[in-house]
Amino acid sequence: MIRLYINILVVCLLSACQPPFMDSSLGKSGCRRCHSVELDPAHDIGCNACHHGTSEGYTRAQAHNGLVPMPSHPSRMAGACGRCHAREVTAAGSSGHFTLSGVIGAVWSGFFPGDQVPTLLELPIEEPPCTERGLVSDMLRRRCLRCHVYYQGDDYIGTTRGTGCAACHLSIKAEGPWDHRFRGKVPDIRCLSCHYGNFVGWDYYGRFEMDYEDDYRVPLVEGEHIQRPYGMEWHDMTPDVHRTAGMGCTDCHHSGPCGGKERDVTCTDCHLEDKTGSHSGPPMDQKRIGHRPEDAGLVACAVCHGVWAVQDRGRSLIRQDFPDYDDWSYLAIQGSSEVEATVKAYVNLPYEDWTIPRMLDKITGEYRQGLWFESFTERRWGLVELGEDAHGRLTVIRPILDISLTYVDFSGVVRFDNLQPEIINDDLISGNATRPGISPLWLPYSPHTIGPADAFRTIYVRSWLNKRLPESAQGSKFKARSSKLEAQSSKLEAQSSKLKELSKSIPFSFQLPAFSFQLPAFSSYATPQIGFFQRNQTIELGADHG
Repeated sequence: MIRLYINILVVCLLSACQPPFMDSSLGKSGCRRCHSVELDPAHDIGCNACHHGTSEGYTRAQAHNGLVPMPSHPSRMAGACGRCHAREVTAAGSSGHFTLSGVIGAVWSGFFPGDQVPTLLELPIEEPPCTERGLVSDMLRRRCLRCHVYYQGDDYIGTTRGTGCAACHLSIKAEGPWDHRFRGKVPDIRCLSCHYGNFVGWDYYGRFEMDYEDDYRVPLVEGEHIQRPYGMEWHDMTPDVHRTAGMGCTDCHHSGPCGGKERDVTCTDCHLEDKTGSHSGPPMDQKRIGHRPEDAGLVACAVCHGVWAVQDRGRSLIRQDFPDYDDWSYLAIQGSSEVEATVKAYVNLPYEDWTIPRMLDKITGEYRQGLWFESFTERRWGLVELGEDAHGRLTVIRPILDISLTYVDFSGVVRFDNLQPEIINDDLISGNATRPGISPLWLPYSPHTIGPADAFRTIYVRSWLNKRLPESAQGSKFKARSSKLEAQSSKLEAQSSKLKELSKSIPFSFQLPAFSFQLPAFSSYATPQIGFFQRNQTIELGADHG
């Protein structure tokens, strides 16, 4: 009798682990017999429609025959999502979120000026890297481009996500129990699964990434480090004023990668008197510097209104095919779950048990030997640095390309040492160039740290604009001022004559003092010389430092 009960129990356990025959009462649920998922009504069309597989299979192997685990992956989304959302899939495939053309173009053009910039899928693969282009490409593929839709993200709760369309439209691990409900409006927590660290996104929430060194990893709670949902800790800074007002990422960036050429909301959409944006912000005073009609297109709003900016310098990226894990244990926490897991796994093992580490190619999904480590010379937030972009527009800049690459092979031979972009200008204020464009070290970016305008930067902008606005526009402005003063002078002289005539009719003695008014010349407009202290240097914001 006991043996019969044991046999029944075994049968029950086995049936619970495998899909039953489809002619049974339980088999009617198909894939959901084993996979308990919640679907939104629009996508409750059957699992096989997107994931394929064989719902009639009796065993797991049979049911998963021909299974597509990630149908929304960029390589498959046209056949899955595109059947119903062809326009959105086409727009997304050519968007910057999918091509990463901006990131790749900035890095590639910095190291190899004049080269044809390869696309994401054209980045060359050399194993081991034998050329400079092979090394830069390997760094991009395996270390830099971790935040894109081909990859599911690092193994942290805040960064693990889906691929392709699912990266934005399905819930991520940080949102709690995963479900299969597709949502049109993307919450900020999904944006931050890619836009974290010292890049645009985290700064909107007032976050600045802490140093990697173990001594700087604070705070401690009962002697233990706090949880790291993004792989690193952060300092709490001043958030963007729009975030404080309760606005999310898609309130301005509403089109997303699926929107195609649909324009995102700009500052003037909500801050001009004839508001067209979705939120009513305080109206701009169009008489102020930078707000005037003639200033349009010449100055980015963040030039005056950016509260703080990231100033990380000396980024070193080092590939080691057989690293000394003891040396890297102090820097094991550096935002990469692969580096962290590998270093922690081997650091306490004897040397004879160490093996060659591997790191994933985030585009192809293939592993290759070696780890890419990262360190910085200086990690700081600070005053907003200004410079001209390639179109002559005054904008905020940061040393994005202040990077160097090193490669040490399996035998400990240094194959590449401190490879840097070809043109590096170490002048700390090189961004304040008077020529069109700027040094490859400093690139324009848009800090999402908007707040009240900075008084000193506003004065600088006034000086800069006065030298760039057409002379005819300035001449008209000065003529208008001169005409106004002349009218005031004539009015005062008329009043003086009237008082003199009146004094003659007064019987007692009354002497009116002589009145004289000298109209100043307005042949030119003198800009005040204002000393601006920046990075231990005094810059005269006059004729020489526009």
